[in-house]
Amino acid sequence: MKQSPQSKNMFPMFVIISFISVFILFGVMEFRHTKSVLNDYENSIQQVAINKTNLFTEDLKAISISAAKKVESENDIDESIARIPSYDHRITNVYLLDKHGNIKSSLFKNSFVDDVVNNLFRKELEHGPSDIITSEVHTDLDSQFKVISILVPLQTNDNALVICFRFDQYQKEMLQEFMDNNYSIAVFDKNNYPIIWPFDEASLEDFVHLQDSYFWGNIKYNVKYTIIEKTDWKVYFFFRDNNFETYRAITILLLVFALYACLYQLFVEFWGVNTAKTYFENIDFAIFNQINEGVIIANNSGLILFANEAAHNIFANRRSTLRNIKLKELFSNVDIQDGNDKSLTLSLKFGDKLYKTIHSPIVKTNKILGSLTVIRNSAREDNEYVHILDKLIESIPQGILFVDKNHQISFANLIAKYLFGNLNIGTNVGVVDPELAENIYSNIDSGGRKRIELKSFGLTCDIVPVYDVDGIYDGTLVLLLPPAGELINN
Repeated sequence: MKQSPQSKNMFPMFVIISFISVFILFGVMEFRHTKSVLNDYENSIQQVAINKTNLFTEDLKAISISAAKKVESENDIDESIARIPSYDHRITNVYLLDKHGNIKSSLFKNSFVDDVVNNLFRKELEHGPSDIITSEVHTDLDSQFKVISILVPLQTNDNALVICFRFDQYQKEMLQEFMDNNYSIAVFDKNNYPIIWPFDEASLEDFVHLQDSYFWGNIKYNVKYTIIEKTDWKVYFFFRDNNFETYRAITILLLVFALYACLYQLFVEFWGVNTAKTYFENIDFAIFNQINEGVIIANNSGLILFANEAAHNIFANRRSTLRNIKLKELFSNVDIQDGNDKSLTLSLKFGDKLYKTIHSPIVKTNKILGSLTVIRNSAREDNEYVHILDKLIESIPQGILFVDKNHQISFANLIAKYLFGNLNIGTNVGVVDPELAENIYSNIDSGGRKRIELKSFGLTCDIVPVYDVDGIYDGTLVLLLPPAGELINN
């Protein structure tokens, strides 16, 4: 069973649509998975940085609490304070304050309390004696280091212990671990002082807190931040923009557009909506009525859009009208396919008339819009040649007859009729002469000329098999020679 051209066009389009749909589905799932992996990766980096910062601050608090307990348990306060720096190499200074904020003892002699420590002491009075308070970054006046001070209230005598810690080691460790081409971190204290800043200091002035993106040179970073509990430190994460969302959006849009185009084309093929109708609407078909040959114009679905008067006359015995019928209904015995891109030349016989038909596609911008079929009566142009050929055959002094592929006499000139006696067209050659018929049968596949003797008639003849252009046997030509010494006149 032959598949219609419309189905042939729709099937590959349906396959393409299915493929694109599956590709979009898997693409969306893959993008979501990749996005999830990237988010997990970024979240893991954030969590590690937060954990290290929490560990750093909690470690300082633990050292401060341990030092405070030892100061409370010993009688010699000065000696106890002097030993505190040995607890951790990051300790730069130690103060013991009374309930009025005055220095009772310190690591350095002649020390005085700076404003930051005073602020810590005031906050301690406001929050109560049980709170451990962490300061913002400040400069220790005795050691001249940038430090973080932690105040621990003592349980006795309403005193408070303040320990100053360096954080340069924390800076180095964090920068080494979190300085990468794809990400960086920054840490600010509660007054937005940069404890860690991964870029040059000049760029710090352009940084706006709580912004979603940041440009450093030509590089764009996506910014996220989190606040460390109890210290109010802000940890900022700078992730280099990989344009993942842009690529995903563009890819999905392109795939959806391709799917839309294929769906549109599928609907066009399914409903037969194309530019053919518009194309044919702009043509005045009336001019074809002035042509003697039959002209039939069909669309790419094989539906006849126009047939001129000559075409209607040719098919008058078969169809009252040729409009809106399929072309293959007229040429049911000929393989004319809708959408065929090849020209065909056909010979058709309707009744006793032979027609020469030329069928050609109408192509515009590599798209088949329809077909043009021209039908002409072969007898009109062949009459003159047939008349001349008939005169030639009748005038030669030799009998000629033609036996078709059904072994019937289809033609015989006067000489042949004279030599065989009463010879009728359509008679089986076996009835005329069984010997001649047997020789014709045996010589069908020889492809060459053969001379034989017909004893019953005393004739000598040549038999020549005839084949069509495809090499298929079409009949046999019999050339009769008169008996020796006998002259035949017309």
